[in-house]
Parts: sequence; structure tokens; C-alpha cells
Amino acid sequence: MDKKKHGLIFLIVWIVIMAAGTALLFAGITRESLWYDESYTAAIVKHSIPDIIGITAGDSHPPLYYLTLHVFTLVFGNSVLALRAFSVLGAAALAALGIGPVRRALGERFSIIYTVLVFALPITLSMAQETRMYTWAAFWVTGSALYGYLANRDGKISDWALFGTCVLGAAYTHYYALLAAAMICVLLFITMAAGKKKLKPFLIAAGIAAAGYVPWIFALAGQVNRVTNSYWIPPVTGKVIRNVLVYPFSSKFSYDWSPVFVELAFYASAALILFGIIKSVIRRDGSVKLAAIAAGAYVLTIGAGVAASFAIRPVLVERYTVCVLGLFALALAYGIGNLGKKVLPALGCAVMIAFSVPQTNYAMANRFNGPMTEAVGYLTPVIQPGDVFLHTDEHTFGTFCYYFPDHMNYYYEREGFGGYSNYGAFEPEGAMIGSPGEISADRRIWLVQRFGAPDSVTAPKWLRSGELKLVEAQKGFRIKTSWYGFTISRVEKGDKSS
Repeated sequence: MDKKKHGLIFLIVWIVIMAAGTALLFAGITRESLWYDESYTAAIVKHSIPDIIGITAGDSHPPLYYLTLHVFTLVFGNSVLALRAFSVLGAAALAALGIGPVRRALGERFSIIYTVLVFALPITLSMAQETRMYTWAAFWVTGSALYGYLANRDGKISDWALFGTCVLGAAYTHYYALLAAAMICVLLFITMAAGKKKLKPFLIAAGIAAAGYVPWIFALAGQVNRVTNSYWIPPVTGKVIRNVLVYPFSSKFSYDWSPVFVELAFYASAALILFGIIKSVIRRDGSVKLAAIAAGAYVLTIGAGVAASFAIRPVLVERYTVCVLGLFALALAYGIGNLGKKVLPALGCAVMIAFSVPQTNYAMANRFNGPMTEAVGYLTPVIQPGDVFLHTDEHTFGTFCYYFPDHMNYYYEREGFGGYSNYGAFEPEGAMIGSPGEISADRRIWLVQRFGAPDSVTAPKWLRSGELKLVEAQKGFRIKTSWYGFTISRVEKGDKSS
């Protein structure tokens, strides 16, 4: 087969994989309602660019994702489909690295395997259908590793420029992505120093990226201080570490179709990655440097999260590690690609897909975000103009702000509870209050209480004291497969002042 024909066939195969994979990520994308984290995203991107930067600085994430999604929603709107479509584009961009830098670095076989794996891993579907920054963080981090390796190997200025851009993009998207990019820089520096390569291009590219991050340093310092003093993340346990390790084959809330299956998938993946690296070291294949950087940065990023959780305070959450998902896929593709040239790599991909299909099907067949669809269906026929919602938990506050933007949502935060978000993101339809007494007497009030919320005493106290009077009995909303449920009841202000 001549080279031109071979190239055309490869391109067609890759396009088919991209089209099929992207279609999979869009399948059922609006089936789930938004949960709190997504409602926060939906709220913040409605603000102006200066306000987004200010609100984000008072929260716990960098601003790049929110700024780019803001521009995206100006064109495509703020619907659930539009919001999540941007995450799908992030996952597709991650997979599309296969046709560019992965192909250049490793060749066509590895390129195809990498792209297949990005789409096949179950967590990709979960995060692509999540209005959060994780797929884009994975794109920037993976691009950092790929272009750093290529720049080191080929010495092209354009690759160094793309490396610096990806590092800066990672740093401004998520703090685990910042950590991963730092690990990549360290490993790349060690690789270059060991190979006696000129360090000047690397130092210039990394230095420019670092300089570009200086404007955010003060915001980062404030966020670190805030997280250190109070944050919601629970202590790191053996279960948390286990969930992190198997997360590529799990779902966003770590609800596994089969715990045994996801663990087998992880062990098989780890074995394949080690096989590919060891085989290439023995053969003295220079491309092993890329696999070592990818696998090394993946392990070091998670390890740093574990270490910081024990040394300072818990900061390890399963979904944060999606930032290094592309590195995992890259290292795994390297292992599978080194099985051979045709049959064995295809078999390796088939095995990984076989591990992934049950979990993917489980994620698509169930709802985990909660019963907002049912709540909207219940309230729409009975809610009246001017009605307001009163919340004692941020989760209901956020989601109701999104689904009922024409009604004021008031959040009472009990004394001594610091909160976890910058609630200014939910203005103007969401506001903080010090007591129900601040709500106008002529408003009908719908009291919303989350099952299992940290504050389970305030609303009952209001009702017992007469500060609020029950008008209509509570109606509960809960889905068996979701942790998020709540009650809704109509109340009115009583005679007792706050």
C-alpha cells in the first residue's frame, strides 16, 4: 500500500473514532439535572468577565474555565445542553491530541489507541456530561506533557511555545492541573539534564508561563488560606485512595457497577503501563521518556495530593484527579501499543473496552444528580409570581437558583458555619439572609431542606418557635441512586419576630 493511501485510511479511521466517541459523549447529556457544583458554574458564567474574576478569586478555583465558558454561553446560551456541551468539547479536544502530538511522538498505532482509550474510559463520559472544568484541565495537562516531550526531542520553537501555553492553561484551569503541570516540568527538566540537552529553551518557556501566572498569585494565596482554615473535603482513607486509583473506570461519584470489575481494570492497566515502560527501557527506545513523564506525573500528582492531605488538611477528591486522566490514557496507550503491531494491541484495546462498557452502561442507565426534574414538575403548576424559596443548605440553594431564576432564593447560613463557596456567584436571584424576618411579608415562601444536610436543626426550630408556620405539608423528593434529595413545604411568616 502506498504512503498516500495508507495516510488516507488512517485519517478516515481516526475521524470515525472521533465522530463515534463524540456522539457517545452527547448521548443522554440532558438526562440528568444539574447538581450543586454545576449550578455554581451556571451561575458564575452569567456574570461579566471582571465579576467572574473577582468571584472566582473569592472561591477555590482559577478562572480560565469560567471565562471561556462565559464566552461560549454568550453564543450558545445557558441551557443544560449548552453548558455540558462545552465539557464534551474538552473531552473531544483531549482525544484529538491523538491525531497531532501523540501521532508525532509515538506513531499512528499509538495515536489510534490513545484516542480510543480517552473515549472508552467510563469517567470520560461522566466528566464530559458535567458542567465543570475537568475535561479541559485534562486537555491542558496532557498537552503540557506531549509538547514538552516533543520540544525536548525536536527542538522546535513552536513546540516550546505550545508547551508553555498548555502549562499556563493548566495552571489557570484547576489547581490539580497546576500541580500536574509542575510535576511535568520537573520530570522534563530531569530528563533534559540527564540527556545533557540545552536547558535554555525549557527555562524560557517555563519562565514565561510562570510570569503569566504571577497576576493570580495573590488570589491563590488567599484561596489556600481559606481552604486551610475550612473546607468540606473529608480525611483521606484507604477507601479514598482506592477510589482514586480505580477512578478512570468509575463514575463521578465513585458509584461502581462492580467494585471487583473496576479494580481488575486498574490492575490490568497498571500491568500494561509497566510492561510498556520496561520493554522500551530494555530495547532502549527513546520514546519511553514520554511514557515515563506521563506515568510519573500521574503518580506524583496523586501522591502529592495524598501527602498534602496528611500534612496540611484533606485536599484529595476523586474527581480532581481527572486533571491527569489524559496522562493515564497516554501511559496506558503506550503499554498497549507495545504489545505488538496489530493483533495484540487490538486485543488490549478490546479488553479495556470490555472493562469499561458495563460501568459506562450503568452510568447512562441511572441518575445520580438528584430529583430536580421531579421538583420542577411538581412546582411549575403551583408556584406563583413573587413566590420565594428559603434554604438552609447550599446544595438546594444553588440548584433552585438555576431552575427557578424568576424567583428569589434565600439562603440562611447558620452561625458558626463558614460555607464552602463564594455565594455572590448566585446573585441576583440568590441572596444570603440572616433570618426569615428579612423576607417580605407579602411573599409566599417555599421552605426547602436537604436530606442529610449539616444544618438539620434551624428549619425545625423556626417552625417550633412560630417564626414560620406550615401551610402545606412537606413533600419529599429522592432518587434511589442519588445522594441528593430534599423536601419542599410551603410556609408563611409567623407572629414571632426573629
